[in-house]
Amino acid sequence: MLEWAAGEGMAVALRFFVYLDLLLLAGLLLCARRIVPGDVSARWVAGLALAGAIFSAAQLVTTALAMTGGDVAVLDAEMLRFIVIETAAGLSGIARVFLLAVLAIAAIYASAARLLHLLLAIAALAALAWTGHAGASEGSIGTIHRMSDILHLIAAAAWLGTLALLLRALTRSGVPTIELIAALRRFATVGSLIVGALIVTGIVNLWAIAGIDALPELAASAYGRTLMLKLALFAAMLGFAALNRWRLVPRLKSAPQATTCGLRTSVALEAVLAISVVIAVALLGTLAPGA
Repeated sequence: MLEWAAGEGMAVALRFFVYLDLLLLAGLLLCARRIVPGDVSARWVAGLALAGAIFSAAQLVTTALAMTGGDVAVLDAEMLRFIVIETAAGLSGIARVFLLAVLAIAAIYASAARLLHLLLAIAALAALAWTGHAGASEGSIGTIHRMSDILHLIAAAAWLGTLALLLRALTRSGVPTIELIAALRRFATVGSLIVGALIVTGIVNLWAIAGIDALPELAASAYGRTLMLKLALFAAMLGFAALNRWRLVPRLKSAPQATTCGLRTSVALEAVLAISVVIAVALLGTLAPGA
């Protein structure tokens, strides 16, 4: 157990923090003022970018140690050069650290350049497609897998970012009811596109990882069981989204106080489920399909 905590446990934890940080950062920048009223302060952008850079650097170090079997003495200059420059995980880690460091600086010294912040955040998020199973795919299938994974990540970021912004709006007493209704209706429309993108890219990713013929064997593996857990959590999120759209939002105008309380609880639970999905994603990245 202790060996797992020091090895795979650390890898899972860092993978979780990196994914959660980058998804939230890109999602907040992508959805603020577009779906939900309000903005994300430059301080928050800089803080999340700096945290993401630190987590990415730590993940790169952990990956390097794993590749050498934990033997620090083997990590000479040549080995470090190989890991950083000649492996997909190394290049992805260096790219993320650089992009996030630039984003942190831009958020502090060019706080009005929101388009630049968004592009840097999405680029850092997209670099995650070169880690894990997508990074190991080769040839044309590998290209399709990584492009699909990037779209999957952007859609997930939009969902997570909107949930965070909605939760903030629902906990603030000064947000007018009419603005909440408009934001929730916009999210209902955009949410349908997000869910569609997640389903289609999820199917493409599964095909690239395991293929259609291997699905029966995959279902009986640790990877398959974790994937089923992720899908169950995703289905529960859809349930809360449907509750919000069809039951709670229509009541918001006639009973704003009681309905806002119900919406706040529902969105908070949906956000908890989203974080649980990220945990499942972190686990999946350390499991071999079919194992």
